[in-house]
Amino acid sequence: MLKLKKIFFQIENNLDEILENKTPLGKDLLQLLSSQHPADIALFFDSTLEEKDLLVLFRLLPKHLQAEVFEELSETNRLHLLLNLEPEYVSELFKNIPTETLTEVFDHLSDDELKKYLKLLQKKQRSNIISRLNFKPDSVGRIMDTEIIALEQDLAVKKSLAILQRLGEKQEVLQIIYVIDKDQKLLGHINLGDLVVNKPETILKNIIRKNTLVLNVNQDQEDAANQVSHYGFTAAPVVDDNNNFLGVLTAEDVFDVLEEEASEDVYKMSGLSPAQDEYFQTPIWKFIWQRTPWLVGLLLLQSVSSFILSVDKYFIISMFLTMLIGTGGNAGNQSSAVIIRGLATGQISRKNGFRVLMREMSVSFFISIILGVVAFTRVFFFRQDFLSAITVSTALVLIITMSMFLGSLIPLLLERFNFDPAHSAAPFLATLMDILGVAIYCFVVSRILG
Repeated sequence: MLKLKKIFFQIENNLDEILENKTPLGKDLLQLLSSQHPADIALFFDSTLEEKDLLVLFRLLPKHLQAEVFEELSETNRLHLLLNLEPEYVSELFKNIPTETLTEVFDHLSDDELKKYLKLLQKKQRSNIISRLNFKPDSVGRIMDTEIIALEQDLAVKKSLAILQRLGEKQEVLQIIYVIDKDQKLLGHINLGDLVVNKPETILKNIIRKNTLVLNVNQDQEDAANQVSHYGFTAAPVVDDNNNFLGVLTAEDVFDVLEEEASEDVYKMSGLSPAQDEYFQTPIWKFIWQRTPWLVGLLLLQSVSSFILSVDKYFIISMFLTMLIGTGGNAGNQSSAVIIRGLATGQISRKNGFRVLMREMSVSFFISIILGVVAFTRVFFFRQDFLSAITVSTALVLIITMSMFLGSLIPLLLERFNFDPAHSAAPFLATLMDILGVAIYCFVVSRILG
């Protein structure tokens, strides 16, 4: 990675010479850039280049590399290239770009732009993309790989190998090969190794294996990706409601979906809307618009804490309030993180939700007792006041118990009503516990200290 950074630093410092492509240094650096992995080149484009330079440097890349780099670029830069390259240039570029990538790009076009660019596609490619666009945006149909070889059940092993050798350059050959009947119905699969170990005259239907997992084309992407990941498969077949074989969800697709969902959860856990663009492609006003509403709402909620404190007369409250609220918030966030992850991986569900809640309550009881003893010791040695120590430790036990209870309950409730559990994380839970923590602390102080 350090070597790669040095290369891109050198390219950035000599960018003008590369764009002019006249001097020996500029040509050498362009060749050096072209020798890097497409994902690394795309990262350099996204993080470093201005739009006008992006257009020029993209044209200078070797033709075979342009489509691979285009696949890896951010949505913003993909659209910029698409809208600024000549139609003839785009038409050639489209021939080497996978259908699922083009579908993602076309999703961001207006109706007029979509009609314009669909005309630049080859007939088969255009038909495939139109059918994909009819599926819901978050469905498996949008991301499945349709350029997959499937074999009919009546073929012999020898004929099957010949087909794979002939079509393998145009279509992807997986370790698992799916078997269909004459009506395109999915029957099962064979492993690539089965074609090697069986006799040439063996018919595929005699060595067919049952599919453990079959995905529906309308199934949610995240749910499908979690299923494939759970079983440890490298691919899973996709069918429609009539069991017609349509394509395959590959390990690469699964990784992309899970990475995207994880990124969305990180944003939601911080009270932000999921980002659609790369950081440097996102306008400043958009950051302001995304972040401000949550912060304004939380600010108004936190003012409730100030009101509660304003009506209490005990000095001990201000001395230990930060310690209590901070500890309670941390405990609640731990429970919330455990539940959110469990819901995401499928280990926690509606069926075992009550059992999970009881386990977390048991955990909260012991944790609160341990921390209560620590707090009692700390306050007693600091204040030499038994009642103050009892007050703080009692309040802490109640705050931690309540915080961990809500940290576990809220994600489960959100999932139950089909909301993303990640919304219950840090900002929302921390603010809620600020209010409840202050109220609990004031109540305990007033009861014990009179």
